[in-house]
Amino acid sequence: MGIETLKYVFLGIVQGLTEFLPVSSSGHLVIFQTFLGIGENIAFDTVVHLATALAVVIYFWRDIFELFTVNRKMLWLLIVGTFFTGIIGISFKDFFESLFNSVRAVGGFLVLTGIVILLGEWIGKGKRTLKEMNVWDAVLIGLAQGAAIAPGLSRSGTTISASLARNLDRGLAARFSFLLAIPAILGAGLLQSKAIIKAGTLGIGIWPLVLGFTAALISGWLAIKLFMEMIQRASIRVFAYYCFAIGAVVLLLSFGGIL
Repeated sequence: MGIETLKYVFLGIVQGLTEFLPVSSSGHLVIFQTFLGIGENIAFDTVVHLATALAVVIYFWRDIFELFTVNRKMLWLLIVGTFFTGIIGISFKDFFESLFNSVRAVGGFLVLTGIVILLGEWIGKGKRTLKEMNVWDAVLIGLAQGAAIAPGLSRSGTTISASLARNLDRGLAARFSFLLAIPAILGAGLLQSKAIIKAGTLGIGIWPLVLGFTAALISGWLAIKLFMEMIQRASIRVFAYYCFAIGAVVLLLSFGGIL
């Protein structure tokens, strides 16, 4: 296995871990691709994102089955949230995509992610159950997920914080966030797949894609398991402090001309 292939394995691990921990996968990919001297590859980005979607399906397969049997309310709320995510994604697609060329923007949005997490923890009381959840909760969470297309603004961080701000139970907040990620990730993957087919090339060969997919799948599943256990027992403020630190470093390096 060559050095270049190992770089893509590492990026797969980064994608899997940061997709579900509230620290922004897109932001970390931009940062590490810059450090490793690897240009953005749409085929690789698509493959590792699909791997993380599969990780959610594997971890929450029982919940997904129940959506179509006994938990129709959750299914309806997920549809509503997905609709509003799509509105934001389609309306601001070009703007968000332009930000992926700016490491400085990533740093700024990482800092914003930290602020959002702290606000969610500060406002939320974590008492409302699924029975008390309503359509306005789904609308707000869906909009939060749509805004998180921006690199550095964590999808799980914004959706979970929005849920906590609406006083949803912590376990419900995390579960709804991860289930809401499935159609968003698959939808983005479908759009990117069209671009790959149109270009007619994968660019980096098959093994970086296969190994990156595997690394993202395994690390993504582990990240979900870790986070679901953590959020039930403790505050997620530690991720806010992490985002502040990484965001500040990225901003300093970008303004210093190093990145």
